[in-house]
Amino acid sequence: MAITLRSRAIRLGEQSFPYFFGEDCIDEIGDAIARMECDTLVFVTDDHVLALYRPLLERLARGIPSIILSHRPGESMKTLACLSSHVETALRAGVTRRSVVVSFGGGVPGNLAGLMANLLFRGVRLVHVPTSTIAAMDSVLSLKQAINSPVGKNHLGTYYAPTAVYADVRLFASLPERELRSGLCEMAKNCLAIRPEALDQLRAIIDSGELATPRALTWLLDASIEAKTAVTRDDTFERRAGLVLEYGHTVGHAIEISDHRARGAAGVAHGEAIALGMLVAAHISRAREWLSDDEVRIHHEIVTGLGVEPRLPGSVGVEEVLAVVKDDNKKGYLDARADAVPMVLLRGLGRPERTGELPLTHVALAEIRRALDAMARTTAAAVRV
Repeated sequence: MAITLRSRAIRLGEQSFPYFFGEDCIDEIGDAIARMECDTLVFVTDDHVLALYRPLLERLARGIPSIILSHRPGESMKTLACLSSHVETALRAGVTRRSVVVSFGGGVPGNLAGLMANLLFRGVRLVHVPTSTIAAMDSVLSLKQAINSPVGKNHLGTYYAPTAVYADVRLFASLPERELRSGLCEMAKNCLAIRPEALDQLRAIIDSGELATPRALTWLLDASIEAKTAVTRDDTFERRAGLVLEYGHTVGHAIEISDHRARGAAGVAHGEAIALGMLVAAHISRAREWLSDDEVRIHHEIVTGLGVEPRLPGSVGVEEVLAVVKDDNKKGYLDARADAVPMVLLRGLGRPERTGELPLTHVALAEIRRALDAMARTTAAAVRV
């Protein structure tokens, strides 16, 4: 039995937008887009998603003139070159202030589409139709729209609210298992750092092995919305309480960037990298005697239950990760220190350490190195076996 399309109001400080989600609801989404009375739809996607779902774009367009902007998947989309090319193509095709930009895909097309929509004519309407768990349960639940600089991740961006988000969980059920589980790592972050009371239900779903069922995916999506809005409803720009959402991201982003520099699109998925970053953060907190052995064990249980190997990718070295960590985009929230970076650490599940009102604390590069060295030794041992 299909799940009826439901709606949640997402409030981020002074901004709000509706999030509609359900099962087998592509035609309902198309009806909603048609009611926007736009002159042109600008679909932003990637080549992989386009190959899978081109007929769905036609169902969403409902005869409205449309442009499809696609690029090979991966971080190479989140560049100034790709942004410039897409914007120029859209303008030459005749988009106007009445056009609507529709992101159709994962978090990367979503970020690119959000920035495009904000830039075109100083802002046209934006709609997200996420096709991955990581986009649906994390990136579209934010106003942050960003691309990468040659130095690091998400250095160039803005804040921009979508007109609406529409999610059909059937699209997530067709994801490859590795990608599905990777996306759920962001949900695990929400449980560990914000809503530990949801951990038992998450464990039950992991243990059941039925992550791809529409009912499980709907619960996971609903729980993600609940957790994320709990820390952003009074923090529009995620610069205060919302910074807890960066749990695992300082080291996780550095691992992700380092691996993609080495292996391109074959590099570690975003969610997996964040899971590794959470393990590093948990071990640092344990070394400070802030987390218990049991709380660190829970981190490992959840991460490995989602299919993430608790070790660095073979192509990534400790020095590379540390070099990227030094340019993390949370620099500036705390006073600058040559030998430390701001990180989210936990003093207990759901209890971030704070500096003033910020859920951030200085972490010495030496502490990060020790945790990474331990993970690297795990990698080396696995290679020998």
